[in-house]
Amino acid sequence: MMHRISIFLLTVLLVISCAERVEPGAGGNPPQVPHFFSELMEAMGRGCWYESAENTDEYLIVRFDDGTVIDIPHDEVKIIDGNIFDEPKLFYEEDSGEWLRNLIYSGLYFETVPDRDSYPLCLWYDSKLIKAYLCNGSVVSRGRNPGEVFKSFKFLRSDNPNITEVIECTQEDLEIRGQRPRIYRDLLLRPRFEADALSVRVGGVEQESGLSQHDFSVPVVYDVTLYDGSEVSFTVILRPHGDFPAVYINTDGNRTIADKYNYIPGTIRVDDPFNEHSSEWSFESRMQIKGRGNSTWDFFPKKPYHIKLDEKAKVLGLKSDRDWIVMANYNDKSLMRNAVAFEMSRICGFSWTPHFYPVELYLNGAYNGLYEFGEHKEVNKNKVDINPDAGDVYLELECYPDEPYNFWTSMSVPLTYKDPDTPSDAVRRDVEGFFREFETAPQSDYFADPERGYAKYIDLKSFIDNYIIQELTKNYDGNLHKSTFFSLKKGGKLEFCHLWDFDLSLGNCSFFGGLPGGNGPEGFYVRDYGFQGYGWGWYYRLFQDPAFKKKVKDRWNELKPEFEKIPDFIDEWADYIRPAAEKNFQRWPILSYNVWSQPVINGSFQAEINYMKNFYDKRLKWLDKEINK
Repeated sequence: MMHRISIFLLTVLLVISCAERVEPGAGGNPPQVPHFFSELMEAMGRGCWYESAENTDEYLIVRFDDGTVIDIPHDEVKIIDGNIFDEPKLFYEEDSGEWLRNLIYSGLYFETVPDRDSYPLCLWYDSKLIKAYLCNGSVVSRGRNPGEVFKSFKFLRSDNPNITEVIECTQEDLEIRGQRPRIYRDLLLRPRFEADALSVRVGGVEQESGLSQHDFSVPVVYDVTLYDGSEVSFTVILRPHGDFPAVYINTDGNRTIADKYNYIPGTIRVDDPFNEHSSEWSFESRMQIKGRGNSTWDFFPKKPYHIKLDEKAKVLGLKSDRDWIVMANYNDKSLMRNAVAFEMSRICGFSWTPHFYPVELYLNGAYNGLYEFGEHKEVNKNKVDINPDAGDVYLELECYPDEPYNFWTSMSVPLTYKDPDTPSDAVRRDVEGFFREFETAPQSDYFADPERGYAKYIDLKSFIDNYIIQELTKNYDGNLHKSTFFSLKKGGKLEFCHLWDFDLSLGNCSFFGGLPGGNGPEGFYVRDYGFQGYGWGWYYRLFQDPAFKKKVKDRWNELKPEFEKIPDFIDEWADYIRPAAEKNFQRWPILSYNVWSQPVINGSFQAEINYMKNFYDKRLKWLDKEINK
């Protein structure tokens, strides 16, 4: 076939070169253009694709994919069945101006008119295309719909040892789509395809089915030359598997992530199948990974992790960074208490609200459950925006510190240096001197003085907002003994810079036994109880100032209309994560068992959601009544 086409193209070039030397109508007057040809040219001109041709005794019946049917009489034009005969050899005789068709005079003459006005010298067709050879020397052709070019496109295990199952692709318009393998090491793959075309190329290189290899972690463009000579490009896309964001982590050599201190090298891929969070539906990188957390790492089989990319990058549309967290939420069977707290943080407008998105985690090829993937808590301009080089500090309130530099204040508040983690003597003198002065003020007779008292030392808005959220969620860790973070700029005020760690909140804690309200939704906790018990801590003293109480009341009533929308947020979030949550509890079948700190066994994911929402609703109403007394 290629040999025949080459001969024909050379002949057409010869014809066109002759056209410059011959006057219109040379050697005779052309007959009137038949009606069928006008219809044929119109169908080709409006972009219809050739579908089929049926030869009867009187007509060639030509069909196009838009439903157009054209009957071409045998007695009006020479018709050649390409399923039987080769394409015609055409020659223009310069002296007479007459066309020869397969070395036989046709009685038709060369003309210089537009294609639509030129008389058809002959029609040639087969199952793939139809061609009209015109007396003006041009050839007008139309092939099959490009959407029918690839009969099959797949990735077989026999061609690709790095996949575990066949990847079958489907074609939609000019895209060929398949799903990425869940378990992967790389996406250098060899596709096996069947194409009805003259040639298939990638980057100008002819492709061999089952042999030509490409990196399918990005779209690959296949340039196809059709039988009618036109070219079309198909984009092959292996989209992420499933319909939920997923994180795939493979450690080098499948090494175990054994502790919270030693990083293990490997690779990470983050898929966002429907671009829920970013315009990129997949991200890949080298990285290192280690464990993180305290009780969540030590006591639970579903582990949380800290990931450090080799280079800073945007992931799931979040701001570029190297450090990322995957939180397990093992003992929070709603899988969303942190999400609720961060939504409340956004409502209040904290200096920074960490961003986390639910994802399914696959670790060394094994499904590990539903996690939250998001930002690591740290100092940078997009998170805790301070300058440690200028004497600013980022502090964690933690009664069980694992950093080397920490101290307890005179009011039994345990503080740890996060950044700098190794403070200079001068920084320690400044910071610890600040807390001595701050905690002296509440014990003095000028306690409530706005110039000399506690207000001189603390950012009131952040203290009030932190109190409201910790009290409303009845967060066990929220009474100034752990999992709380401050920033302190040199010469500035102490600020609650962000929230963190709410797995023991909203009724998910059995440690309130002897307190008013017990483990239920009633009773003050953060206001009255510090780490040493009733009557300890900053908030207990602050609430003895009527001005502070009024500020809390005013802020509560300002925020309450937004807090009343939280149950709707819970329902929406639960509906979103439900399929992934159900899969998580197949991996971790704990819904009917007591997990550390849980006061009530609810038995199902929906029952967990109902329990949390009911706790929140009762807590909101109780606090509203008490704060507004």
